[in-house]
Amino acid sequence: MLAQLVSHPWAYPAYEVVHLIGLGALFGGLLVFELRTLGVRPEVDPGALARLAIPTALAGFALCLISGAAMFATQPQELWINGALRVKMALILLAGLNAAWFHRRGGVRAQDRLGRAQCLLSLVLWIAVIICGRWIAYV
Repeated sequence: MLAQLVSHPWAYPAYEVVHLIGLGALFGGLLVFELRTLGVRPEVDPGALARLAIPTALAGFALCLISGAAMFATQPQELWINGALRVKMALILLAGLNAAWFHRRGGVRAQDRLGRAQCLLSLVLWIAVIICGRWIAYV
């Protein structure tokens, strides 16, 4: 059954759609939270925003993880040797470590310079992840 799902002609495009929906939720959630931490719209309560944005971003990450693994399963030999995929995976690891460090430091309460720098780094890392994701098809 799994082999049929992976090899079906519509499988990869369907996984891509799910991946894009997940990416929208992931990056959208992070973007609004991190822009607030960087000082945009200071009147918005950061705690309330975090309670909405962070679970949205985590759900998006889960969709990306599942759909990304499914896409990888459709052509693992081809994808494993793709340099853009490997860079993308390294960037995701760095983004995850940065997020873990940010939340360990206090998350929403980490409104200091380092917290703002971590939010800016997060945005840069996730934009680079998106770029590498697109490059997978062309490298």
